[in-house]
Amino acid sequence: MERLVKIIHYIRPGGRCRSMALCLLLVILGMATVSPAAPMVSASLDPRSFSVDQAATLTITINDGDGTIDELPQVDGLDIQRRGQSSQHQWINGSLSSSVSTIFQVQALRPGSYTIPTISITVDGKQLQTEAIAFEVTPTAAVPQQGGVGSPSPLTGDEAGQLAFLRVSPVKGESYVGEVLPLEIKAYFRRGLRASLNSQPRLNGDSFVLSQPNQEPAQTEEVVDNVPYAVLTWPGTLSGIKEGRQNVSIAIEATLLLPDKRRRSAPMGGDPFFGNDLFADFFNQQQLQEKKIQIVSKDMELQVLSLPTEGKPADFSGAIGKFDLQVKAQPTEVGPGDPITLTMTVQGTGNFDRVDAPVLSQTEGWKSYSPSSKMTQGARVGLGNKVFEQAIVAKDLDKTTIPPLSFSFFDPEAGKYQTLQSDPIPLRVNKGENAGKNEQLSSGNNEQGASNGAGAKDEGNGDGQGRPNSVGARDGGNGDGQQGRPDSAGINLAPLHSQLGSLQQGLAPLVSRISFQIVVLISFLLLVAVIFLKIRARRLANNPALCRHREMVQLLDHSLREIDKSREQGNTQEFLAACRKAMQEQLGFIWQTEPGAITLADLRQRLAPDAELIALFATAEGGAYVVESHLSQQEMVEYAGKLEQGLRQLR
Repeated sequence: MERLVKIIHYIRPGGRCRSMALCLLLVILGMATVSPAAPMVSASLDPRSFSVDQAATLTITINDGDGTIDELPQVDGLDIQRRGQSSQHQWINGSLSSSVSTIFQVQALRPGSYTIPTISITVDGKQLQTEAIAFEVTPTAAVPQQGGVGSPSPLTGDEAGQLAFLRVSPVKGESYVGEVLPLEIKAYFRRGLRASLNSQPRLNGDSFVLSQPNQEPAQTEEVVDNVPYAVLTWPGTLSGIKEGRQNVSIAIEATLLLPDKRRRSAPMGGDPFFGNDLFADFFNQQQLQEKKIQIVSKDMELQVLSLPTEGKPADFSGAIGKFDLQVKAQPTEVGPGDPITLTMTVQGTGNFDRVDAPVLSQTEGWKSYSPSSKMTQGARVGLGNKVFEQAIVAKDLDKTTIPPLSFSFFDPEAGKYQTLQSDPIPLRVNKGENAGKNEQLSSGNNEQGASNGAGAKDEGNGDGQGRPNSVGARDGGNGDGQQGRPDSAGINLAPLHSQLGSLQQGLAPLVSRISFQIVVLISFLLLVAVIFLKIRARRLANNPALCRHREMVQLLDHSLREIDKSREQGNTQEFLAACRKAMQEQLGFIWQTEPGAITLADLRQRLAPDAELIALFATAEGGAYVVESHLSQQEMVEYAGKLEQGLRQLR
């Protein structure tokens, strides 16, 4: 080194040699100071304290080495997602330093203290580890109360700091098997968050049955501890099916779109304008992060009691609640054999699915038919009325009242069975007039038979044969021999005929007709064809590769038609341009890139060196811009054939 300095000293000042020697000296000195640094790894989290609706940035940096990050450790309650990678190279005091940073997003599912354990990284064949990182996750900050929102209600310990929670009310602690317990399910979502439901409220456990009306939840707003929430409300009922003490909870699944309120600085001192959300803020947009959650209500400990056996009525059908009974009859003035319609209305609150029609307290002397029912829901869940209609017929003509109807149910508040009875309904059976008509009809028939018998005797004596007797009996119809005349009871009797009327050909069943069978066969074939097309369409939709191949074939067929059209016109430039476009479209479809940006260099780089498409593309690219180029029809046909063969072999 001293000799080099002396040589530089004796070189003529101002000369080029001296300048070159100085540069050489500086390079040698710089190389002498460069020494390979030992690789290092580090991990940092920014910030170290954030709320559950925000996220932090975990940066893992590898300095002066080439390494790979092993699998990240799983931490209960944390969601860690990879977001990207950046690299940096610096020349500091004659030393070249390089670093590669991998960015992760850390989000917590609930508040608390967390620790990211050491992370193993393999660098240049050596196993290195980062230091553990401890941090805090706080509940979401309260939002000032605004006007126009419901009255405040306090948060419980399980609800405090949550983005969403579930409340169920009210449910009494004790109930009977089958008793309907009205309840209200409320899902609270912190206002300002975007949420979508993934399921309806469902019951955890098999000891109860949850029933809900088929309707959308009501949407309101409430303030809880000075924090506004958007609230979804479902009405419903809960019914116990197992005896004993049971734990019950209700859950619902949802997806939250959380705004990323954090500004990320550029890692490793990069450009701050591209390392944060400046442009998103400029256009008034927020980065949203999707988060799937399950909201579960607090456990409810409920006691289910069995129904008592003492005092159980014989007509008890399982109805539990509080009910009223109303009975009407129409008509109340009938003749023998006329039906009477009973309208029975059971209204109140309870399990209407177990409410059966009231029964007659006295069934002797009455004939009854199966009742029909119609249920109408009330203003709230569990409230309603059930209307039964039943036809009855009095078999005894001396009935003067319809007997009371009874309906039994169990009253859970009183803890005993109740039986409701309707009042007797007055009834009038008009039996005198019909009985007189029946007696007159009977006597008239007897007189008619005697008269006909005498007439037959006289006619029989006239010709000495018995045939006029039977004819007179058939055709006379009445004692005076005049056909169709009313009898003494005033009832027209149809005459008897000894001759057959005109015969009608029997009707053939519809299924035996050829036309009907043909229509059924055609309909069946059409149904089979529709099912086949549906199955085929579903298979295509579930097979992306097959759909992709079909699209490629359709695109290639269209391109080949354009090529044939230009070939028939004899225009070489248009023909080669169409061939070049066809190759670009097919390759662009396969490579998922813009067709117009594909060049000959791309084909040489991505296809096999001996691929025929390279030569065809070179010919098309060169001839499409040369006006003097000319191909004969035979050359065009051969070129198009090779092109079609090469393109159809692409996949």
